[in-house]
Amino acid sequence: MSSPAASIRKDWVVILGDKHHPVTIDIGKDGEAQITVNGGKAHSLVTSWQPGQHLLEGVLDGKPFAVKFADRTEGYLFRHRGVALRALVCTPFVADLHGRLPEKPKADTSKLVISPMPGLVVSMDVSIGQEVQEGEAVCIVEAMKMQNIIRAGATGTVKAINVKAGDSVAADEIMVEFA
Repeated sequence: MSSPAASIRKDWVVILGDKHHPVTIDIGKDGEAQITVNGGKAHSLVTSWQPGQHLLEGVLDGKPFAVKFADRTEGYLFRHRGVALRALVCTPFVADLHGRLPEKPKADTSKLVISPMPGLVVSMDVSIGQEVQEGEAVCIVEAMKMQNIIRAGATGTVKAINVKAGDSVAADEIMVEFA
């Protein structure tokens, strides 16, 4: 009969940003594990952590540590001493597939004025066909009793105005489009 530890996967890949780090974990007795990263030196980890807990406390190479983490849609967000790090932990096969995914191009928002927050449009200071210079006030949005001047991020001619004074806007809503 095989022990439960014999069926536990040992080879993993941790993806940090666009870097893949092969990790081998050999789980021993009493919550002790030997962890090898990128085929380097083995590190000793002793912990009583159980799946479902969002605080990992233990001793790594003889030094105590504590790391908070949260589940994300894809991976985990680790926090330690004010530093946050997003990590994806997967099998080597899934890591290979993940590495082949094309990177999603960022949307071109240079010709848009987007509401940075939910609020109420107090005034619209431009009209269709008007030439607007970068940094010029386009409208005023009130949020939490504060009026915020929304400025053009680029020079252009106003092509469309999607809101008017008195309208409520959501965060990231397109208010003005340039030609």
